[in-house]
Amino acid sequence: MSLKIKLALSYIFLSLFLVSALLITSNYYLEEKFRSYIMESQEKKNLAIVEQVAGILDQNGSILNDEILLSIGNAALNEGMVLMVSDLSGMELFCMSTIDSAMCDNMLESMQNHMESIYPGFAGEYEQKNYDVIKNNDHVAIVTLGYYGPFYYNDADIHFLEVLNRVFVMVAAVFLLLAVAFGYVMAEKISRPIRRVIDKTKELEEGKYQDRLEDKTNTKEIDQLIHSINSLADTLQKQQAMKKRLAADYAHELRTPLTTIQSNLEAMIDQIWEPTPERLESCREEVQRLTRMIANIEKIDKIESDDVQLTKEKFDLSEITNQILMNFQADFESKNLKLKFVKDENYIYADKDKIKQVIVNLVSNAIKYSLTDGEIVIEITETMNETRFTIQDNGIGIEADDMPNIFEHLYRADKSRTRSTGGSGIGLSVVKAMIEAHHGEVTVESSPGVGSRFSFWIPS
Repeated sequence: MSLKIKLALSYIFLSLFLVSALLITSNYYLEEKFRSYIMESQEKKNLAIVEQVAGILDQNGSILNDEILLSIGNAALNEGMVLMVSDLSGMELFCMSTIDSAMCDNMLESMQNHMESIYPGFAGEYEQKNYDVIKNNDHVAIVTLGYYGPFYYNDADIHFLEVLNRVFVMVAAVFLLLAVAFGYVMAEKISRPIRRVIDKTKELEEGKYQDRLEDKTNTKEIDQLIHSINSLADTLQKQQAMKKRLAADYAHELRTPLTTIQSNLEAMIDQIWEPTPERLESCREEVQRLTRMIANIEKIDKIESDDVQLTKEKFDLSEITNQILMNFQADFESKNLKLKFVKDENYIYADKDKIKQVIVNLVSNAIKYSLTDGEIVIEITETMNETRFTIQDNGIGIEADDMPNIFEHLYRADKSRTRSTGGSGIGLSVVKAMIEAHHGEVTVESSPGVGSRFSFWIPS
């Protein structure tokens, strides 16, 4: 079942539940109120009859006009009530059931059947209620009214309830249809961008990384999903480009020594050249270049295996930095580079060899990409929680497009692959791997033509 159908059904079922609950609750509440209204109306009718009876009794409770009392009794009987009048001693003065017993019984039986037809199993019964007749503040007689209770609906009441229920059902049906339409629209609105994401993931599976999702929604999670898919596409596209560039780089780097070796060997085999020590040495140097390239590939494999083993010890970071700088003294002099480095004791607990490799790579890059007569500044600072190493040059800098990729394996910003700046392209990836193995972080700030500033820090 698709997400769209599930969402639509969930809206429908929820709306059906809410509308049904509202219909049942409202119907129950209104019917309870209507019953209270019917019972109050019954009480008002009773009091009106008592008042009529009191009007034809004298001060002693005697009946002044039997015919009027009979008409009151018939009128009460038409309203579903049996009228009885007695004196204070309980002697019966008037009783409608005595005058017309059959009519009273038929009336009560008809009321009972009527209510049971509406409410099967209705627990109704004949009830009597006594009212005192007061004349000039004296209690002169007792009026008793018998009726079918606790309440009774006549035809007008039943018609009112039926109309009310039809209105409720119509309103519920209208709101249910609106809920279904709204649920369908919302389900379509939510599922459409998700279907676009599914289609995009299929394109990514097929290696199509160019297009991006442009959908905008009001749902935070869906927007995050779209952003994640676009980010994934960006990453895969960059990796694809990097693989192509890697293949081109290694094809170029491998072709040169192989071509040199092949041409030299063919010339010597064809006896065009003499196999002099100089030519054999040239072939040996090219073989060594190939060996170094294979070693670099093995080094990349170790880095990507995420299995960097650390042998930690306490040592002075400033001291080993000074030793490394002394080894690069000839390189500094060849470019007439100024070095600014203030020595101070900065003891850290780390893998000494791997930190030395990090510093060697950073210093080597700074020299390589510095201009003649430039300056390199090295600074080591220490806080309670970390030690920071910063090296800054005023060389050629790094283009903005290359900044996100410079720590990737085999990525080189110098696309010309010239011998003056060429390298294997793994130096900075080694730096990142070694520092992260120490639970530290490495960053770079750079501007073309201004220079670069590399920093790493590790926990103290």
